[in-house]
Amino acid sequence: MKEYNQREYFRLSYPRSHRPSLMIDIDNYEIEDVSEHGMKFRIDDDPAFMVDDKLTAIIAFPDGREFDLSGQVVRIDHEFAGLELDTPLPLSIIKDQTLYIMNNYSVKN
Repeated sequence: MKEYNQREYFRLSYPRSHRPSLMIDIDNYEIEDVSEHGMKFRIDDDPAFMVDDKLTAIIAFPDGREFDLSGQVVRIDHEFAGLELDTPLPLSIIKDQTLYIMNNYSVKN
């Protein structure tokens, strides 16, 4: 039986040692994965987030790039929140991040 992928857009999952940060005011949250249109970030049951919350933040990528963004919380799942972006991240950033991870992350045996 063939599996069906429900994702509409490619998501880049980061290894723990190379995850970007979502900077909201003075707080930083670890980003688990990112796509052009959204991301999943770790909130560890932080009660400050609720579905439909509007956020303005900066994403700081492990290669030093930063990108301003805004979006809406669309999902809360215990330790994680899903954020849908108002304006998509440029596909070039997703491609560059994929290459960065491929070139800088090695699995240790």
